[in-house]
Amino acid sequence: MRQTPPLQHSILGTFVLPVAQALRRFGIDPLELMAEVGIDGAKLANPDWRIPNDRFGALMARSVEASEDEAFGLLAAQQIQPAVLHGLGLAWLASDTVYDGLRRLVRFGKLVSTSTRMRMWEEGEFVVIDLGDTPLADQGYHALRDYAAGSVARMCTLALGEYLAPVLVSLDRPPPTAPDRWAALLCSQVAFDAPTCTLQWYRSDILEPLVTGDPALARANDEATQSHLDSFLNQSTARQVVDKILEMLPDGPPAQHDVAAALHLSNRTLQRKLRDEDTSFSDLLQDTRLQLARKYLRQHSRSVVETAYLLGFSEPSTFSRAFKRWTGVAPADFREATGEEA
Repeated sequence: MRQTPPLQHSILGTFVLPVAQALRRFGIDPLELMAEVGIDGAKLANPDWRIPNDRFGALMARSVEASEDEAFGLLAAQQIQPAVLHGLGLAWLASDTVYDGLRRLVRFGKLVSTSTRMRMWEEGEFVVIDLGDTPLADQGYHALRDYAAGSVARMCTLALGEYLAPVLVSLDRPPPTAPDRWAALLCSQVAFDAPTCTLQWYRSDILEPLVTGDPALARANDEATQSHLDSFLNQSTARQVVDKILEMLPDGPPAQHDVAAALHLSNRTLQRKLRDEDTSFSDLLQDTRLQLARKYLRQHSRSVVETAYLLGFSEPSTFSRAFKRWTGVAPADFREATGEEA
């Protein structure tokens, strides 16, 4: 079997635009700085352009030097507009709540950066999103983390239509020389030297219905985002694993060793390849089942019972509990909230 090359981790090329806008505010030519670190600004005309993580990190570090402002990453994040995130940004704004928007970010995080592995959970009255480990942290690209955290906070602000500040932002970077600026720019308590980067909100704040909520528009942009994501992951080991999961699901959820054998790989080799792509078999299995569940439940010609068996669940009640754990709503409630899919 032909071996596929390792996935080169990259970030959406459009994330250069807010950085460029911030540089211009300092009177700095962004194209010159981009050229210095090997980024071709002419490629901005291509909406599918992606930038290797190391070059984007170098651009952020160089921007801090040129602007002589250690908070440059946060200042660049303040220039973020939804279109920077392609369909994900539009789906976020069309979400019913900020909570739903954050779930979309976690679901499609690899569109933003293929090295991203986000998580989201609830702790009592709080909701926490973890942006994962910092890429290139050993090279001191701390502005990358500021930019990431600031971008999430900025999108929540745009979605709500008024300022929604996190309760706490924890950054996996050393304290800056003027930490009070971070608290002022994020309008939040900020902790440094954290194990990972997390943002925390009151659950009640981000569950307020948004006046811009449009489920049909959000769903359409979800599909466009998934298609865009697939376009550059389709040669990855993860893509091959998903294809095999889809083949095997009707007979029950496949085990990792079954998929490894189908791909002519050892279990250990498959695990290593997925780890290199910052994912895991269990994550891919859950995400595949969730996406299929959403698709089948929109097709009212399929019953919830049939959907459960198609997804490899032995009992409809087990599927119902899993779907509610994944989405926060029961399958029947999800179906009621969506229209018939052609």
